Amino acid sequence: MTTYKNIHGRSIQSLATDPTESSAEGQIWYNTTSDTFKTVVALEAWSSGSPMITARRLMASSSSGPQTAALGVGGYIDGTGDTAITEEYNGSGFSTGTSINTARREFDGAGTQTATVVMGGRIGSNQQRAETEEFNGTSWSEQNDLNTGRQRLSGAGIQTAALAFAGITDTDATEEYNGTSWTAANNMGSGTYGQGGSGTQTAALSCGGNPYRTTTEEYDGTNWATVNSLNTGRMFLRASGTQTTTLAFGGKTPPSNFSAVSESYDGTTWTNTPSLANAVAEQGRGGGNSAGISFGGFTPGVTSRSEEFTRSTNTITAAAWASGGTMNTGRTALGGTGITTAALAMGGGAPLNVQTEEYNGSSWTSTNNINVGRAIYGGAFGPQGAAGAASGEPTSSPAGSSYEEYDGSNWTAGPSLNIARNGGISLGTQTAALCVAGFTGPAAPNSYIKTSESWNGSSWTSLPSPGSDTQTAGQGSSAGTTAAGLIFGRYDGAPNYTGKTDEYDGSSWTVGGVMITARYATAGSGAQTAAMVSQGYSTGTLNVAEGYDGTAWSTRPNCSVGKYQVAGAGASNTDCISFGGSGNSTATEEFTGETTAVNVKTLTQS
Repeated sequence: MTTYKNIHGRSIQSLATDPTESSAEGQIWYNTTSDTFKTVVALEAWSSGSPMITARRLMASSSSGPQTAALGVGGYIDGTGDTAITEEYNGSGFSTGTSINTARREFDGAGTQTATVVMGGRIGSNQQRAETEEFNGTSWSEQNDLNTGRQRLSGAGIQTAALAFAGITDTDATEEYNGTSWTAANNMGSGTYGQGGSGTQTAALSCGGNPYRTTTEEYDGTNWATVNSLNTGRMFLRASGTQTTTLAFGGKTPPSNFSAVSESYDGTTWTNTPSLANAVAEQGRGGGNSAGISFGGFTPGVTSRSEEFTRSTNTITAAAWASGGTMNTGRTALGGTGITTAALAMGGGAPLNVQTEEYNGSSWTSTNNINVGRAIYGGAFGPQGAAGAASGEPTSSPAGSSYEEYDGSNWTAGPSLNIARNGGISLGTQTAALCVAGFTGPAAPNSYIKTSESWNGSSWTSLPSPGSDTQTAGQGSSAGTTAAGLIFGRYDGAPNYTGKTDEYDGSSWTVGGVMITARYATAGSGAQTAAMVSQGYSTGTLNVAEGYDGTAWSTRPNCSVGKYQVAGAGASNTDCISFGGSGNSTATEEFTGETTAVNVKTLTQS
């Protein structure tokens, strides 16, 4: 008699708690607590990702990189035209890369995020371009042209062994690239354009294409051969992965409908997978058939959306903002500090107030007032039970020098700052803090403060200004500590709100990565290498969020509400909150980064 042990080499275990590791796929165990048999099974799903910085379509993208290191190059922006913009995806969001030399659309790429080659395309009404460029992760360089210029082609392979095939107007042409020049190879079995392409130079795959084809062809390094067809015929789709593990998604179906269909290829057969959340064509791609990404595209109208596909034994919950507890007193220009489960809000403006509230992760509770009511902006720091609030804009003056400390119950006045500051930016603890920049009066170019001050638990000492700024502005945000701090999102004179970031190492300032959206009066939180900025006043939308990794800012899901003069708290860029803000808002939004949990299923008898 065949038993479970005969098949799997071990008996069914009895466990009081379920396993947490994804390697338990297929394992069956008896849960003694729930009196049930359980197992772990794999799931396939698309989930929402962070948006691109610039909505566009018809871009080139790297073909061989993983889901967490995709690249979107050039493309077309409706109403604007061809673009040279490059964006890099890090698994959490998109950041600005170096622009390509020749702005264009309807082209493709091969390789990885740090070693990409792009080829062909279209510029304006001028069709069938042959330009080739290589990217080394930092800069683009011109290379030898394709032998046959074309648009709507596909790329596969790596930078030093790439493949370009099909396209308008030479729809069956194939060329191989050796890192220097292109060589004509054998033609495809049937000509097309707007198809999905994946694989390597010696094992490539072409699927779909114009007109709404189901055709699939495999390339072995010499010849193309027709194999099993897609389940759904379409064109302007995308594909990613290898010849035997490809994911094909999106596109257009007859008569001209946008498609959300997704299919997986195992080297022999196409199998339908869960559909995209958004029907889209002409998008970017990356990864493979167990971890892929779709970004940008046409829905109709260009879009910045992204979606990640995952086949895993983990249930993945996408990063997102969600509504939190409502503040008791709505206010703007307030101070905020702490972490998501122990945050502190104090002061604020319009009108100036003294209210203090504590947040426990679900609700706000009023506590004893701060002594000096003022618009504090980014002047608060420290944990909930040992916080500080420096500078601000009180009723008696456009700039304040007050410093107060909170012990979890009461506020106590401390020594005043050496320079009264409106919109000073503070970070640290009650025994080691900084108050940086600000204004001597109302926020205006003639009142910039170019010095900072340090706090040692007993007195304030003047320090030099962050050396990176010609004008050090205020009303910004901070993250980190006095040994590894960060300031960002500051007012630098309307309408040129600054995107500058400055890092502090305990003794000196250095220039950090530039924010994607320049703004001020933001909600900031986190650490120097894991900061979050959300909302804030800018010339664009007010609900944008970005995360910082110690080098560059990248996109995050947008907040639900756009506002400014908002406060923030949190330990990292995956666990933070924003609260209060313009219009005397009482709203709190909580951000949680992507989470995973093993997909445990209870076995039942039919």
